[in-house]
Amino acid sequence: MTTDATRTSPPADPAGGTRARLRARWDGLGRSTRILVWLFAAAVLMKVITYLGIADGPLVGDEAFYLDSGRALSNLIRDVVWLRSPDTAEIERHVVGSGWFMPGMSVVLTPLYLVVPGASLALVRAYLSVFSTILLLLTVLKVRRTLGDLPAGAMLVFPGLVPTYAVFGAAAWGDTSAGLLVVLMLCQAVDMLRAARDHGTISWRDGVKLGIYAIVAVYFRSSVSLLVVGMLGLTFVLSLVLARRADRLRVVGTYVAAGVVFVGLLAPWSIGASASLNGPVLTTVSVPTVRANAFGDRDTVCFGECDPGTSIWFSPLRYSREQGRATGLSELAIADEMSAYARRHVTAQSYARDVGINSARYFGTPARFATLLRWDGAPYNIVPLAEVLTLGTFYPACLVMLVLLGAATRRRFDTQLTLVLLKVGIIGLLAQPFVHIGGPRYWTTMAPMLGIGAALLWTLRQERRAELPVQRGAVSTTLFALQIALGVFALAVVATIGLLAI
Repeated sequence: MTTDATRTSPPADPAGGTRARLRARWDGLGRSTRILVWLFAAAVLMKVITYLGIADGPLVGDEAFYLDSGRALSNLIRDVVWLRSPDTAEIERHVVGSGWFMPGMSVVLTPLYLVVPGASLALVRAYLSVFSTILLLLTVLKVRRTLGDLPAGAMLVFPGLVPTYAVFGAAAWGDTSAGLLVVLMLCQAVDMLRAARDHGTISWRDGVKLGIYAIVAVYFRSSVSLLVVGMLGLTFVLSLVLARRADRLRVVGTYVAAGVVFVGLLAPWSIGASASLNGPVLTTVSVPTVRANAFGDRDTVCFGECDPGTSIWFSPLRYSREQGRATGLSELAIADEMSAYARRHVTAQSYARDVGINSARYFGTPARFATLLRWDGAPYNIVPLAEVLTLGTFYPACLVMLVLLGAATRRRFDTQLTLVLLKVGIIGLLAQPFVHIGGPRYWTTMAPMLGIGAALLWTLRQERRAELPVQRGAVSTTLFALQIALGVFALAVVATIGLLAI
């Protein structure tokens, strides 16, 4: 007879045990964490849906340069590893090129071309989509640690669930990556200012992190340079205000470390591009041609009409190079002279009207980029989805932007500080129509800040309803004054441009 002690026990179910542990871990997460996980999963799904719609779509604009530059950098690494003489001509031609593009996206593409030298366009877009998804995740985690669950979730909704933003993530443009790096920089600034308030000083390691975020953002898009400089300068001043008097020298050292990292990482590009182009290059050299085409007479950019049949960008470039060779001058100096000549009749009124036109292009047709990448072999047409969801979220986000610029609070240090930094970021990016031809791709850089801004406005509303006490003291007064000054500045600029354009 078999007793209970000798009876054989049923075999274990490893799959069931694993499911139970995962279920227990999931149940152990807080409600807000589970919501964030679902939102991130939805953002990943949006990436997959949009990728299938544009996987083998055509290269658009500057994408071709970034792909060639990535291949050239991968060849340089192979030459170094195999102790071969690097092909400097290839680097000058495909990495430096005309000096118009910072090589941030080229560096991102380099590992792919190291592993798969002949990577297809569909593979490139898949690789970039994965990269942008990982960067989004890292940014959301940083936002959650610094600002909380609500801003992190808001950023996953806008721009995480916006189809056109997802399409940008699969393209070889640095706009979306630069925007996420700006958010990382903003969160790092908040962390540093909290440390200055709570401990009276800041670690030099925090300064190094701030410098890294700042320079990587510039490498992705040089157009964020004004924003980066403004945020660095403001954070430095506020740190001195918050720090103990005895520790202010140490705080200065922290920002010196940030500056050293920034300049040190910029130097390889700046020195190499300056040597290649025989002229001073800090970030990019496209500003003269951009200003000529944006605000000047395009029919006289080449001291007359440029060669027909090419774009408004490359025809002036070819002319400046030819004139540089003929005169022995730098093509950069020639480009400056060409720009000044094309803008010789610019008036305040004409400039204001051009800014208005650029702004209309900036905010108009926000889903246009998705239409450029569609391809005939796609399993479905991504454009209707992109247009409906993008238009349905973009213009409410623009309303959030306007409210943010006009908002002010004195109730909590964190909300005051975040509001000031968001205003600086938005104003810095809105400088684009004042210096460049506008376009519907530039909003993607600002988009993550608008998602965070929407959450901040909700927080401000909750603080008012809770009747939190108004903060007093020099720090609160300074932050409140900055909020008002930035809002008034934005309003004054818009009003001035409007009056001049009439």
